[in-house]
Amino acid sequence: MSYLVFSKPNYPVTFSNMDKVGHTVSFLGLAFLAYFAFKPKWYWMCSVLTAYAILIEVIQSQIPYRSASVADVVADVLGIALFYLFLFVFRKYQAAKLLPKRASKV
Repeated sequence: MSYLVFSKPNYPVTFSNMDKVGHTVSFLGLAFLAYFAFKPKWYWMCSVLTAYAILIEVIQSQIPYRSASVADVVADVLGIALFYLFLFVFRKYQAAKLLPKRASKV
């Protein structure tokens, strides 16, 4: 992901706010991977990923072919929040026995 955010953009903009959608989806995916790889407490993961989002924008402000935006950080945080919303809904369905829990391996 770092490669993509620091490299020179060479993709067509096919709809307005495509950049914000990309930020949101990227951080949703990053939160998903981080959660299932490390199982961090929610406040640690939110803090680390938000700090990463801010760091990205600070570095991009220093790169001539990139620009920094508070809206990008907001989109990143939205992606993290969406991950936790999806996780919450999934767990509610699982608890309601709508989705069976996986059997544990012995």
